[in-house]
Order: sequence, then C-alpha cells, then structure tokens
Amino acid sequence: MSYTINVVRKNGTGILTFKSGSINISETCWWDQEVVIDAGSYTGYATRMANKTDGTDGGNREAIWLGLKVPYNGNGGTANGFFIHKGTSASWSDGCIVLPGAKVYQMWSEITPKESGNITVNISDESVERGRPLDWDCTQHMHSMWGGMPAFD
Repeated sequence: MSYTINVVRKNGTGILTFKSGSINISETCWWDQEVVIDAGSYTGYATRMANKTDGTDGGNREAIWLGLKVPYNGNGGTANGFFIHKGTSASWSDGCIVLPGAKVYQMWSEITPKESGNITVNISDESVERGRPLDWDCTQHMHSMWGGMPAFD
C-alpha cells in the first residue's frame, strides 16, 4: 500500500495532512528556520530514529524518514537525517518537521509495512496568487439621486 503526507508551509508554521482508512490528520507542524528542507516530493519510510529512545511504546522514537540526499536551504546542501517526528515547537527540530507526538504515532502506526519506501512526502510553500485588478469605470457609478449623471459645470 502507498501513503501520502502533505506539508504546506507558511510563515514559520505549516499544516501536515495525512489520510488513510479512518485516520484523517490535519495538524500544525514546525521546523528549524535555519535549516529548511527544500520544497519537493520525497520518498518516505516509516521507521524509528536510531539515536532517540523516547518512543511512545518504550522503543526508539517513531518517525518518517525522508531518505538520502534531501536538499535544504535552497539547494545549499543535502542531508540524510531529515525526519518527520514528534515535537511541540521548532526548538525540537534540527531541520526535521515536527508535530505533536500523538499524531506522529497515529500516522506511523497506520503505515505498513515499516522500513519500506511506500510514502510520498510532498512539501510545498504556500503562495498567494493575485489576479489582475478589475477595470473600474467611475462614470458608471456616478449617478445623482434623479438617476442621471451629475452636471459638472
């Protein structure tokens, strides 16, 4: 089975969404503002972090690994250690995307099999699209109370 995680970033926070079966997550997430994963699509793996022993079930921390050579800071470098993992603010991140632990565990538990590249992680930055202003004809709206154009003498 394949899964999709979407992260839309805006002004220092973002919204992570994940849907599978009865699981429907839409949650605020954070990241380190100094180390920002480039927008793009990445192959994710439901795994555990080897260096963190604070997992929900007493094991290592549950996480979604984003794979090898993930670009960051506008293609300023690549790294192999970016995850989506538990955290309560950007201070929990060294470039990873963090969100409340209960939501990470819920998402991680739903994904099977583990350690398989069966997740597409889409990271995007919200942008505002502005259209062309409408033409305004000021004479169209200049009617007197009698219904005609005012007289400008």
